[in-house]
Amino acid sequence: MKSAPIGLTSTDWIDKHGHTTVVGLQRTLGHYIDSFAFGSPLEIRHDNDAFWHIVDQWVYPRIKVTDTIKRNGYTTFAYGAHPVMMFQQLLTNPKAETLMKAGEEGLFRYLCHHPKEVDKYWDTIKVARRSGYKVDDPQMWFDYIKMLDRMGRDLHSPTLVAPKDLKAVHDEYVAKAERQRIKEQKEKDRKRAEEDEAKFEELKGRYVGLVMTDGEIVVHTLNSVAEYYDEGSRQHICVGSSSYYLKENTLVFTAKIKDKTIATIEIALKDYSIIQCRAFANKVCQYQDRIAKIISDNIKMIAERKRA
Repeated sequence: MKSAPIGLTSTDWIDKHGHTTVVGLQRTLGHYIDSFAFGSPLEIRHDNDAFWHIVDQWVYPRIKVTDTIKRNGYTTFAYGAHPVMMFQQLLTNPKAETLMKAGEEGLFRYLCHHPKEVDKYWDTIKVARRSGYKVDDPQMWFDYIKMLDRMGRDLHSPTLVAPKDLKAVHDEYVAKAERQRIKEQKEKDRKRAEEDEAKFEELKGRYVGLVMTDGEIVVHTLNSVAEYYDEGSRQHICVGSSSYYLKENTLVFTAKIKDKTIATIEIALKDYSIIQCRAFANKVCQYQDRIAKIISDNIKMIAERKRA
C-alpha cells in the first residue's frame, strides 16, 4: 500500500448496518494526540481515542453524503454530534430519521449520545410533539421526564410532558424528588434501625442500664441505637453514624454533669481501658481524669455484666 497523502491521518468507513472500520496511519508514542508515523501506510487499525477525536474535527467545509443519508433527512453538518455516531444513527435507527426530518435537532443530538433513553421515552416524545411542544433544552427535559417517571406520574399526559415553563416545573419536581428521597431514606433508616436494634440487644443488652458516679459526674451506658444517634448529633461526633453500637468488643458511655453532656467514652471490653474520651466536636474533655477514675472504680460491676 502506498503512503498516505500529505495531511491525511485516518478515515472512517461506515457500512449500511452502521459498522465502522478505521483506516489510518500507524500511531507512535508521544504526548500529543496527533503522534503518527507519517511515512507509514494507510491500513486497517484498531479504533482509539486519537482516531475518534480526529474524525470529529472541522477540516474541509464542503462535504458529500450518500443518497441514503440524504433520504434519511440529513441536510447539514451543524448538528453538534460526533459524525460517526450521527451517521450510524441515521443509517440504523428510524427514530433518528424521524427526529432529523422533524427538525428536532436537539432531540436528535441527545439520541446520538443517549439512544436507550430516547427508546425508553419515545412514546412520551410523541405525545409532546403531537401537542406542538418544541424541546429546546433536551437535557433539562429528559431530567424532568425521568423525575416524573420515578414519581409514578402519567408520561402520556400532554399537560405534564409539554410544560409551558420547563425550568419552573423542572425545579418544582427537583424539590419534590428531594422530599421523596428524604422520605425514602428515612424509611430505609427506620428499617435499618430496627435490624440494628436487634443486633445491638444481642451485643450490648447485658450492659444496658449501667450507671456510675463520683457524686457530681454521672457516667452511664448508651442504652439503644437511638441514643447513639442522639449522642452523635448532640455532641457532633460519629458514634451513631459510624455504628459504634455494632462494635463487638467495645462499650460506649456518656458522662454528664446535671443534664449537660460533658463527654462520650469508649472502653475496651477486653481490659476495660479507655479507648477514647471525647468532649463536644471531638475536643479534649477537661474531666477525663475524673471519668477515668469513675470507670476504674467500677470495673468489677462492668465485669459482672460481661459474665452475665
